[in-house]
Amino acid sequence: MSAELNLIEEAETHTTIALTGSMDVVGAGAIENKFIGYTVARKKHALVDMSGVEFLGSMGIRVFVSTAKALLRDQKKLVLFAAKPPIEKTLIMSGFNSVVPVVATLADAKGKLGL
Repeated sequence: MSAELNLIEEAETHTTIALTGSMDVVGAGAIENKFIGYTVARKKHALVDMSGVEFLGSMGIRVFVSTAKALLRDQKKLVLFAAKPPIEKTLIMSGFNSVVPVVATLADAKGKLGL
């Protein structure tokens, strides 16, 4: 199963996107360029709805880490929200959530950015 990316909102301060599917080698590769285009290239905060992600592997985490680092260069943040419990567990066990906020809701994600 591959991953898909859908634009939810493009606001003045941030972009909200939703990911669905499997963020494995194939899925991460399928959405990486589009993901970077919606996040890093826009130089805005990025909020990512993870509710549709069924699997998150190391390549998916790599996409998020590289995006977060690139956004930080422009003083912007990446925030993930609404991850299913197994995905959230993967993010916590990998230590990812110590670098990038992983929260329950869109409202929580906006709160992390002061929006």
